[in-house]
Amino acid sequence: MSSNILLLDIPNFEPKYKSDTLYGYTGKGGENLKKLLTETSKGYCMYCYSRILVDRKNFGSLEHSIEKINCNKLVNCSVNISIACSKCNLSFKKQGEKHRKLSEEEIKEFERLAECSADCINKCSKYDDLRKSYAKKLGGEIILQPFGAKGKDGKKDLSIQYDVLNQKFIPSTTYQYDKEERQFIERHINRFNLNDSKYRTKEFVVFIEDVIEYKFIPKKNRYCNLVVELFIEKLEKMPFEKALKLCEIVYGQLVINGKI
Repeated sequence: MSSNILLLDIPNFEPKYKSDTLYGYTGKGGENLKKLLTETSKGYCMYCYSRILVDRKNFGSLEHSIEKINCNKLVNCSVNISIACSKCNLSFKKQGEKHRKLSEEEIKEFERLAECSADCINKCSKYDDLRKSYAKKLGGEIILQPFGAKGKDGKKDLSIQYDVLNQKFIPSTTYQYDKEERQFIERHINRFNLNDSKYRTKEFVVFIEDVIEYKFIPKKNRYCNLVVELFIEKLEKMPFEKALKLCEIVYGQLVINGKI
């Protein structure tokens, strides 16, 4: 976790499945899974971090991490399902889907060895192996949610941070990534247009302006992007006067940097 208050750690989402609850893609299992994933993501898309829970309505969609066209066993595999906004689910993530399709040999090997059942809630080693194969495909540079992706050593997370002063998403500075790992993260960022001028979030600027104008820290659920909530969590740990001063300094820097 970064000690730099101006670098926000974007989490990998890790649902806590309950052994006595049915999960799946459709029906009651789908309802239960959607509820759990929404709670896990705090009501945000797991890929672009935009709010999907609005005015008591859930605009998120269940999205297969490894696309369900690859293998029937993946359709109702709970750990292979995330929650995403419609743009990420139906557009951004779908790009290049055919090019990263698993081979028949990889699918047969998974189906032969994976002991899947309707009540399975464990991310098994065979599924992990399948994710690794998927990540090596052309266009497979996606930090799949839930659970995220690992670097070459299989230990460090491939993570993203939000750079407050530059208003952009970057590969995390917490870890020492090599060129290939950084490229993987950057391609994920580009796939979901996180820094694109047309799609990138403007909610942080709205938040900063509200703090300065009204002289208080608004509630976390008033904004439409996770980065604001992450920043509020940091501000809540300091005296209000210091938090207000920080917001004023940040606003001034954003003006100087041409971000406003």
